[in-house]
Amino acid sequence: MKGRRRPGCSGQLRHLMMLVSVCLTGCGGQVSVDFTIGTPTSAGPADPPYGESVTFPSGLRLQLVRDPGLSASYPNPEANPFGLSRQHHYRKVGNFVDVSRAPLSQRVSENFLLSEYVAPTLQRGGRRAYVDPEIAGHLQQIRSGLGRPLVVNSAYRTPEHNRAVGGATYSRHLYGDGVDVDVDQFSVDADTRAQEIFNEAMDVGVNFAAPLTETTAPVNGSSVVSWVHLDDRGF
Repeated sequence: MKGRRRPGCSGQLRHLMMLVSVCLTGCGGQVSVDFTIGTPTSAGPADPPYGESVTFPSGLRLQLVRDPGLSASYPNPEANPFGLSRQHHYRKVGNFVDVSRAPLSQRVSENFLLSEYVAPTLQRGGRRAYVDPEIAGHLQQIRSGLGRPLVVNSAYRTPEHNRAVGGATYSRHLYGDGVDVDVDQFSVDADTRAQEIFNEAMDVGVNFAAPLTETTAPVNGSSVVSWVHLDDRGF
């Protein structure tokens, strides 16, 4: 991996910009992927269809790609359950991360790799995803506040994937700003740990956290929290 200084950059690490060319083995040969690593930043809210690139809290910047067929499969934003005043939060995603070529080992924040957000897509053989920088930043803040690792068990879903798992038609997973954080439901303190994640999410300003009564699973005759759903839907 090679880096080069851009004119005007100081010698300090926080101002270093690197243009990185990564060779990945693809079907029939190798492909070259360019991405930029810049100064760590804080991410604000964004609404679909999203721009031509995305920059994460770590400073990782990725070029996005269009997929008209996938965009066309999104539900009608005007029919979202919150009314016409919210339709701009539900516009069809127009630009995506090409996960088949993305630098999966790069960090989107201090403790999370890009691969942790797109693993479900890869496991299903998908090639497109979107990861919202704001939710990535919030999840890092939650992890830092709790002082323990967190496991992302669901993030972006295509509309087809979402239907297959029984997700809500306008699930925020479709828009890349919804994540489900795993809770070990067989742990004796599962409910306590879930509540801590929920409380920390509210403290750092996550837009929405699903009631924990909606994310339970039966364990030995009792309902125990199995995951915590968080999203930055914009309202």
